[in-house]
This record gives sequence, structure tokens and C-alpha cells, in this order.
Amino acid sequence: MASIKALLFVVSLLPSQGMAKEGLDQEIEINEGLIAISMADTIRTSCPEILARFIEAFIFLKSLESQARALGYDGSEIKAFINDTDEKDRVLSLAQARLTTIGALPYQPATYCTVGLAEIQTGSAIGKLLKAK
Repeated sequence: MASIKALLFVVSLLPSQGMAKEGLDQEIEINEGLIAISMADTIRTSCPEILARFIEAFIFLKSLESQARALGYDGSEIKAFINDTDEKDRVLSLAQARLTTIGALPYQPATYCTVGLAEIQTGSAIGKLLKAK
């Protein structure tokens, strides 16, 4: 009887077809992950001393996709969201604003290096996607 109750509990946590989805642009965890990826990419393209950890970034992106699926989004919705130019611009704008807040100044590559190395040192979500040369 306990295993049946446990199974029913787990099933109740799964999203149903009738659940209202907010839209991927409103899913906080997914957006935060995309912003972290964008911040890491901006750092590595702005700082010649830092490289991307492409495998980790791919795994992280796949985990975000899995989260979206668990929330009830299908592959076509996820693909449309990821490929949407306006969404890419929105995420990049948020990433750049956050980078500025933590000390990375546009057109000053050394500041991106300082921020990137600090992120690597602390092991943040951004730092885990980067490595120093």
C-alpha cells in the first residue's frame, strides 16, 4: 500500500497536459541558466586568457532542456524558444547588464578577464563553463 501511495504522489508531481505553462521566457530557472551560459560566452569571447568548457556547456544546456520538458514543454516549443532572435537578444542584454554590474566593462577586455577568473575561482555556474588558458 505504501508503494502505491508513493507512486501516486510522484505522478501527482508530474506536469499534466492541462497544466498552464507560463512560457519559457517566464521560467526562472531556465532563464537563469541561459543567462549564465550567455555571460560565460561573452567572457570567453572578450577575454583572450579564458576558454570555454564546451562539453560542460552542452551538458548544462541539455539539463535546461530536460527541465523544460519536465515542465511540460515539447521539443518544438523548446527549439522555437532557443532559436528566437528576440529571445536571444533579451538573454544577451540581461547577461551584459549583469556582467557590467559585477565589473566587466564594454570594450575593456581586461575587466572581462578579471570577472571570468573570479567566476572560475569561486566555481559559480558561470565559472564552471570556463577555464583559464
